[in-house]
Amino acid sequence: MKRRHWSHQSCGLLLLVAVFCLLLLVSLRHCGGGGRATAAAPEGGAGRSGDGVDERLVELAAVDPAASAVLRAAKKLLEGNLLARRAPERHRDVALRGLREWVGKQQLFDPGVMSELVDLIKRPIDRYNAGTGGGGDGDGQGETRRYESCAVVGNSGILLASEHGELIDEHELVIRLNNAPAGDSARYARHVGARTGLAFLNSNVLSQCTVPRRGLCVCRAYGEGVPILTYMCNAAHFVEHAVCNNASTGAAVAPVIVTDPRLDALCARVVKYYSLRRFVRETGRPAEEWPQQHEEGMFHYSSGMQAVVAAAGVCDRVSVFGFGKDPSARHHYHTLQRRELDLHDYEAEYEFYRDLESRPEAIPFLRDSGFRLPPVAFYR
Repeated sequence: MKRRHWSHQSCGLLLLVAVFCLLLLVSLRHCGGGGRATAAAPEGGAGRSGDGVDERLVELAAVDPAASAVLRAAKKLLEGNLLARRAPERHRDVALRGLREWVGKQQLFDPGVMSELVDLIKRPIDRYNAGTGGGGDGDGQGETRRYESCAVVGNSGILLASEHGELIDEHELVIRLNNAPAGDSARYARHVGARTGLAFLNSNVLSQCTVPRRGLCVCRAYGEGVPILTYMCNAAHFVEHAVCNNASTGAAVAPVIVTDPRLDALCARVVKYYSLRRFVRETGRPAEEWPQQHEEGMFHYSSGMQAVVAAAGVCDRVSVFGFGKDPSARHHYHTLQRRELDLHDYEAEYEFYRDLESRPEAIPFLRDSGFRLPPVAFYR
């Protein structure tokens, strides 16, 4: 009996030890895999703040190899005086000055740039309008008001399924992308409107419609009186900028404004965050594996995305048209292109737009800007 009693206690002790070891193993696995589990679980986990923002994704979104590559190329242009060789003599000084100023701001990340966009974008336009008798806020001194309302007109083929032309033209400022045609004919007028107040161009587009050696710029699809806002995706394009801006001749053409690099960096981080989040949610894989699906050195936000963010900085109310897709619609309303570019993650951008419309306070980086975003409405 004594021996049987001792055996029963031993079994109980062994069972307790086994349970303890099992609990310890589970605990160790949980702690050791904490970072990985957080990255693979977008709907919760230790890496998420109380408002649903995953801090690990925020950290990864701050890495931008594409921007770093552009900056390295820009520095080589300056060090080797390569830009001067490419630029016509009459535009050389202007191109070099623009490039130096742009490079000098590249290392900065400041979401507070949203509060400066009226000065950076609207004030040069107002000065031009005042000088040509087109109205505006005089010489730009003192406070400059925001536009009462802005329409950002995208290029999606879905525009042809609706007749928003009159609504678009009712806005104080109409922004169009990459020289897509306005409704100057019956073919497009009822769909996309006819007015244009600002053209947003990727600098690749600016380069394609400029012949620097001849001083020729045919980029002004909406007329010489319509200002251009351009994002510099290649530092060499400051030559085309100088030609189209015509700063060295003093000709009365509307300004070509280069987006502030701080705005570029802000847009890049926002889009990469949403792309990382979508990747983790849809694949269940760690966010660190995102570059296996996206060519990180080429990944970039779309021109439309940056135009929307810029509009949010200079307008009291923003309406967005022609963003989105439909299986029956072309990629662009004015071309036969159907396939999207691989360097953009449009689905991630659509998620950003939904947050911009319904819960802007949840958008990483933008919410840290100290800037109050205006109401944004998307029309299909």
